[in-house]
Amino acid sequence: MGVLVTDETLRRSSAHVFVDDVAHPVLASDDAHHLARVLRLRDGEPVTCSDGRGRWRSCTWVAGGLTARENVIEVAAPSARLSVGIAPVRGDGTEDAVTKLVEVGIDEIVILAPLEHSVVRWDADRAAVHIERLGRLVRTAAMQSRRVHLPTIRGPVPLEDVLAGEGVALAEPGGDTVWDGVTAVVVGPEGGFSPAEVARAARTVSMGSSILRAGTAAVAAGVRLAALHRS
Repeated sequence: MGVLVTDETLRRSSAHVFVDDVAHPVLASDDAHHLARVLRLRDGEPVTCSDGRGRWRSCTWVAGGLTARENVIEVAAPSARLSVGIAPVRGDGTEDAVTKLVEVGIDEIVILAPLEHSVVRWDADRAAVHIERLGRLVRTAAMQSRRVHLPTIRGPVPLEDVLAGEGVALAEPGGDTVWDGVTAVVVGPEGGFSPAEVARAARTVSMGSSILRAGTAAVAAGVRLAALHRS
């Protein structure tokens, strides 16, 4: 399985980290500090490491570093790459949604370029800063949830470019209740999609009868995609 971990070694490790090369695992300075000063690991505790591309192994924490303990395991990438597109929202909503999408098993998060009803609009400079920060959150959440394939995040991407992909559906009231064939869901901003934006979508899907906040809708879409394709 490529996304949601079932291996007991991963589950029971004291920490999970990403390294450049699992054959010779070397911790980044920030990760070494986190394991030593925040988690306060003791020598001999189990730590797993991954290269973010499906290769991982079990190690032992010794003297502030990793000592390889078992053979490298290779996990194939999932057959369906799951994606959620979201528009930036106010406050910490974007960060919270991104973190939870990683935790539930989404492979790609796409930050949308400003839409007609967008409340939050990032200019180019702000967007670069935000995407960099969100990338760090993705990495942290992937380590916390013991993922061996590191999810990607990109943006801002125009809506028409996102909709051009295969298996993409727009989350919209009145859309299909059956999600067969859907591997990517695009969730609108706090102001919702405009009629013109909805008209561009080849397919729309329903998120249910309740009115959801934009961040909540994104996470709900991610949970449903993971349940459909990763159960």
